[in-house]
Amino acid sequence: MKNSYPAVIVVMLTAVFCTDIIIAAQINIPRVEAMSNEPSPYFMRDWHEVTEGYVDYVLDDTKTGTNLPLCSWITSGPWAGMFNMSSYVGSGIGSSEAINALALIVSGTLAGYDMSNYNGHDTVTGAANMYYCASQKMCGNDGGGCGNPEFWYKMVPTIFMVQIADLYPAKGGLPGKVNAIANKLYNASVVMGGQKDPWTIPNYNHYSFNFSTMLPIDNGEWVESDSAAAFAWISYMAYTESGDSNHLTAADWGMSYLSDVVPIDQNPHYEVMLQYGPITAARMNAELGRSYDLDKLLYWCSGYVTHQDTYSFRVGWGMISSTAWGGYDCDGLTGSVTDSSGYAFAMNTFQSAGATIPVVRYNSGYARTIGKWMLNLANAARLFYPSFLDSGHQYYDAWEWAILDGYDPNSYIAYEGLRRYGNSVTPYATGDYWLRLGLYGSSSVGYLGGIVRTTNVEKILQWDCLKTDFYHDTAYPTYLYFNPYDTLKTVSIDAGSNCVDLYDTVSQTFLKTDTSGITDFNIPADSAVVIVLAPTGGQVTIDGNKKLIDNVVVDYKTNTSFTTCAQVQASPLRFAGDIIGDCVVDMRDLAELAERWRDQGTCLGRADIDGNNIVNFKDLGKLAEDWLTSNNPP
Repeated sequence: MKNSYPAVIVVMLTAVFCTDIIIAAQINIPRVEAMSNEPSPYFMRDWHEVTEGYVDYVLDDTKTGTNLPLCSWITSGPWAGMFNMSSYVGSGIGSSEAINALALIVSGTLAGYDMSNYNGHDTVTGAANMYYCASQKMCGNDGGGCGNPEFWYKMVPTIFMVQIADLYPAKGGLPGKVNAIANKLYNASVVMGGQKDPWTIPNYNHYSFNFSTMLPIDNGEWVESDSAAAFAWISYMAYTESGDSNHLTAADWGMSYLSDVVPIDQNPHYEVMLQYGPITAARMNAELGRSYDLDKLLYWCSGYVTHQDTYSFRVGWGMISSTAWGGYDCDGLTGSVTDSSGYAFAMNTFQSAGATIPVVRYNSGYARTIGKWMLNLANAARLFYPSFLDSGHQYYDAWEWAILDGYDPNSYIAYEGLRRYGNSVTPYATGDYWLRLGLYGSSSVGYLGGIVRTTNVEKILQWDCLKTDFYHDTAYPTYLYFNPYDTLKTVSIDAGSNCVDLYDTVSQTFLKTDTSGITDFNIPADSAVVIVLAPTGGQVTIDGNKKLIDNVVVDYKTNTSFTTCAQVQASPLRFAGDIIGDCVVDMRDLAELAERWRDQGTCLGRADIDGNNIVNFKDLGKLAEDWLTSNNPP
């Protein structure tokens, strides 16, 4: 007779080989739901190759021809290792804006380059010196970093510098700079009204902040209170390293302002800063048990348009949704949803991909909607590039330079933006200045190219959830996949050379166990999975809402009751001796152990019960112990 688990578990099972899976409830973003599951026409660029090609093109100071080269290297002084590069093709070589140069350093790194030794140039140390203002203890968009422009031109370069510090912690004194920046943001928050006791949330409703005089700046025209998201993200990243309670307080103030103070019908989204709000809320909710309104933040980022007061936010920013532009699906692109009935920008689009994808690590309830959004984004982003539109649908002089004259035949340089209407056509690729090809926007391409890959199934993409999850805790490789089809699809993944289990945070089950190399898994119709490559047979524990495997968190919103055999297999209730994973310990497990004992292959899997990389009598003894225990429940 079969020897089963204790009765309390058996009652929960419907069959010996139970395959029932309870999918975690998925949360929809209305503007994403309005998009097509299958964007058309469909063409997926190799965004990793585009990133590599772009970095190598613009940093090649030996190029010759019209408008070339695009950069010159700084070879002496404290900025040595950095480069000069204007923000637009055609404007000559000028001092690089930080939103251009720092984003390029991050992009190159995400694509696999060591930007601290790029062709002998240490761009990281050069940038740390060039854009950090020691007197302010802040970064800026200008050389020296001491200017006081509007909030986003101050805070976004600082975000990029903090990201570089995570990627290159041994360079340019960056950890100390990040700590000083976080201290400065805490002090600025206090100036804007923040208090710990009694708890008082600062008022971020300003145009900017002067970090020299430590006073807010107001221009009487608009405010950029989405700076609260930038304050919060930077402060929380610093807190994960420093443990400084002031840094955590500043992060809480920023998130509390957006979550609790600003009404939902007063969307503060402008340019890029708010895009870092959802990941900050998701992480603080998951890691610290906070309850910030993630729905609201994603709703805003998606482009929920609000009323505009005479002195208010820069209204109308978000993502393009549900409207074909001249036969092209442009859904998912990010920018203004109101200017010319839509004006998407390359920088904003690439940044939204990098900032949004990691959210699903901390809340898999958004896996499907974010997966759908990003599929549309990655498809439509090609339209920023000259070779993907005919000459009549883009600024002709740029098309002539890039394509007709052959200076950018591979379309590595993007237009600044894509308008729904322009020059009497739709869509129309263009920009504000010179040849309209925007280097500052193109430089963020790695935030997309570093995290997305195609799979064996067209329109099902693999999204790396760790690369742009800066300062994340110890984690196993984690990937998001969205199946846009109305039928189940089988997708291949390279699981690596070590034996792993494929844990899905959406279903909270193992989709595959004891596997390595190229392996397949199924994704149900119109749904998503978030796969974690966890060590085979690792010890599963539960800590509050967190599920850990071998003491590493794999799921931040796990169930604590396991209602199917599949969920039991991914829980602390699984007996280690249940090698084949059918919720019984019997002769089949013994046979599997014997086979692995005989072969002693590279993937011993769950037969290596004690985890010592060999199958022997110790594993047999543990299997026997579990067999007896399951047959004689307490």
